[in-house]
Amino acid sequence: HYRGTLLDGLYVAGAAGELQDWLDRERDRLRQRAGAAARALVGRAEGDGRPGDAVAWARRAHELAPDDEAALRAYLGLLERTGERSAALRAYDDFARRLAADLDVEPSAETRAVVDALRAAGAGRVGVAAGDGGMLSPATIAVLPFSIRGDARFAYLREGMVDLLATKLDGAGEIRTVDPRALLGAAPEDDAATLARRFGAGRYLAGSIVEGGGRLQATASLYETEGAGGAGRGAAAAIATVQAVASGEAELFELVDELARQLLAAHGVAPGTRLTRIAALTTDSLDALKAYLSGEAELRAGRYFGAMEGFQAAVDADPSFALAHYRLAAAAAGSALPDLARETADRGAEHQARLSPHDRLVFAAQRAWLHGAVDRAESLYNTITGTYPDDVEAWFHLGDLLFHSNPLRGRSAVEAREPFERVVRLAPDHVAAMVHLVRISAIEGRTREMGDLIERVLRASPDGDQALAMRALRAYAARDAAAIAQVTTELQSARAVTVAIAFADVALYSNNPAGADALARGFLQVARSPELRALCHILLAHLALAAGDLVGMRTELGAAESLDATWGLEMRALFATLPFVPVPAAELGDVRDALERWRPADAAPSAFFIFAMHDELHPALRVYLLGLLEVRLGRVAEATERLESLAELEASGPLVRNLTVELDAAIAWARGKPAEALARLERARPELWFQLTVASPFFSLASQRFLRARLLEELGRRTEAAGWYRSMAERSPYELVYARAAREGVERTAGEE
Repeated sequence: HYRGTLLDGLYVAGAAGELQDWLDRERDRLRQRAGAAARALVGRAEGDGRPGDAVAWARRAHELAPDDEAALRAYLGLLERTGERSAALRAYDDFARRLAADLDVEPSAETRAVVDALRAAGAGRVGVAAGDGGMLSPATIAVLPFSIRGDARFAYLREGMVDLLATKLDGAGEIRTVDPRALLGAAPEDDAATLARRFGAGRYLAGSIVEGGGRLQATASLYETEGAGGAGRGAAAAIATVQAVASGEAELFELVDELARQLLAAHGVAPGTRLTRIAALTTDSLDALKAYLSGEAELRAGRYFGAMEGFQAAVDADPSFALAHYRLAAAAAGSALPDLARETADRGAEHQARLSPHDRLVFAAQRAWLHGAVDRAESLYNTITGTYPDDVEAWFHLGDLLFHSNPLRGRSAVEAREPFERVVRLAPDHVAAMVHLVRISAIEGRTREMGDLIERVLRASPDGDQALAMRALRAYAARDAAAIAQVTTELQSARAVTVAIAFADVALYSNNPAGADALARGFLQVARSPELRALCHILLAHLALAAGDLVGMRTELGAAESLDATWGLEMRALFATLPFVPVPAAELGDVRDALERWRPADAAPSAFFIFAMHDELHPALRVYLLGLLEVRLGRVAEATERLESLAELEASGPLVRNLTVELDAAIAWARGKPAEALARLERARPELWFQLTVASPFFSLASQRFLRARLLEELGRRTEAAGWYRSMAERSPYELVYARAAREGVERTAGEE
């Protein structure tokens, strides 16, 4: 949470010496606390086997104490252990340059010894790999010395271009460049391919600069290392050749930036890199492009929060970078931030004139999806995938839309299998697509396939945002006691979003209801806030009812209400409205009377994100629940009065409009008019963000969907009814209470109409 110097820039006129002394002390104290926290998180991440997070926190610790050489050495050591030796050397060089410029000193002997060891170990390691015939990485590029023609004063660019281009290209997405010092110190008699191969580089860059009248023209060609046959630079066909021009030496850095930008566009040749190539052509900022590629790498690995940082940096560097807006919106959606996702997509649309018709279609589909126009988004994605069958992004978002929106349309989430499988064929390590396929396999009962897919997810992204939830699902599905103990411990200190995803996956897809119950009780043991404890009891009540345990259900609801009166009462009332739960009339009356007495205006806003999404909705939820209770008590006239009150609150948003439609339909059915009731439901449009429909028993519209299935069944539309029944309990743990009744509905409606 530390974002910089306390009250940076504050100036108080007058005699403020005492204030300034206090402010200086506070600034130092807070910075030191933040640094200590970062160092503690390094140790925790290393202990949990999350090297990427450990590096990020070590970098943060170094930033907070830029003159602390111990922090620097810890950061360099972590970079070395995670294979980022060139990044470690760059970090040291930056530190040494700053010391020389600011203090006219050099790093300590201890720090220099660490760096000398890094350089020696790195040179030895790559040499051995090459000699042993190790695999060459296409993401590693060796930038070779340029040939220089013209004025002799530009001879420094022969080796200077190696340093400049290697620095510009290194760290852009997956690209790593061979350390210029090691490469320039290698045997000069080696030909280009042999030299690149010695350092494990799958590609090499050769170029020239021609000077005439002070004007510089640069040409650079990218080659595959394999196939060059050791016959010299000219023996292999270039993958790409790029050019840039500078009117003089003063524009040298702009020339290097332009070469790097074009080379990054040329480097992406896999099916899933279309957007990377387009991105390189739609921004003039190399900083924006490198930040974008960093975000892409994080997104492919399933690390949505890290991806947001990269894409936000790209947008900051170039506000007109339309594709960065597009990807930032996608990452925000994956991070359960729909408002930010919509806002970002809308801003990006202002700059889409720079995009091709293909990419404008992709943009339009994303915006439709984010704004709840599901049918239009599906139509657009079908158009894109039909016209551009290798568009990985379009296939993924089509699958994502079908998986999350189909249950709200009476269709199963398993329809998303084909788009996600197409994604994985085009991009085998696409983590998000594989995670969705894990869930689809579970829904279909393909247990072995589910386990295989989880293994693939964990190999591709062992420390990604979804990794812990996937390991939890694997542990509980296999009933592996040791693994369950491990993931349970990790979940107790994980992000709230991660915990919610893990619980939902275990509850819905592990086929282990006792395990889900134990997991919720484990959270209850460590939950400190009354709201979080109330949520645990609410989830336990859902699990108890799903298992047919009415006594356990009532016990858990009572515990929830004692901790959080608002949510506890709403949940008790919601359970009382369920048509398959036997509730005596006296109990229904008690719940109704409690709702009558309750005043939502007295409820304090919640700081807990799952409860907070309902803060403005309690008045409408109260009237909606009262109306359903009146229907169940046979008091149709009173229910109609409730309906009129609820209709006055429709301006509160799409959820309230849906609740109004459901109550209206329930009243029509109670009056013996099922066809009229169904017609009213069929006119409803959910227009709800899918993550809300997973995280809330009200936003899930499960009650409305179950009512629709029952009406279809009564009217003889058996196949449609079966579809609505079948799509229950595929996405949200709050739908588990409907699972048994829905299965019975599928059995009754099986077969053709």
